[in-house]
Amino acid sequence: MSKTYSASRPVSADTPEDVAAAVRAATEELRDTLRRQGIESSFEDIALLGHSESFDNEGQRWVHVEWDGPEAG
Repeated sequence: MSKTYSASRPVSADTPEDVAAAVRAATEELRDTLRRQGIESSFEDIALLGHSESFDNEGQRWVHVEWDGPEAG
């Protein structure tokens, strides 16, 4: 059985640096979530998966990172 873990962050401004900072923060959050679940994965491993982006109903830009894998334990 697999489970999807994800993390999202808003993008504060429409610059490459702000997008990168949001992706970095979401990736760090996802790595920490995986560790709490007993799943070891490096920041680099998660970063290789890439990210997606969306806009909410209020026009806020968001970045999302996801990891699909086996459940712990």
